[in-house]
Amino acid sequence: MQVAIYARKDPGGKRFLTTLQGRIKRQEIRAWEVRKTNPLILVHSGDRYAKVRVTFVQSGTRGFGRVAKDGKLGAFRSPEPTLVATIVGPSQVDRVLGFLVGLLTRHAEPLGVEGIGIPLTE
Repeated sequence: MQVAIYARKDPGGKRFLTTLQGRIKRQEIRAWEVRKTNPLILVHSGDRYAKVRVTFVQSGTRGFGRVAKDGKLGAFRSPEPTLVATIVGPSQVDRVLGFLVGLLTRHAEPLGVEGIGIPLTE
């Protein structure tokens, strides 16, 4: 499942990623943990969701190209989003999607999030 993320004045998404990692590290965002930094992979802190991974890929990267090429962005292919978050796991993916949307909306201002889109093509 993908989430297209549109960030204002952040064409590569670097500021978004740096700010998100910093806020998690400083525990301003406590519900998420960083598993890997390049690409950024998060997991929700709840034990029930530990196997569900959220991977953020920036536009212009190989990972982003794969998602776009496979047609997983649907209507959010144009204009191209700044980043794409891909949620993968054995179960509870829909619940983690809800948590991710909550994170992006609650912290929209400091992260620079201008909008999000959830393609329902799969």
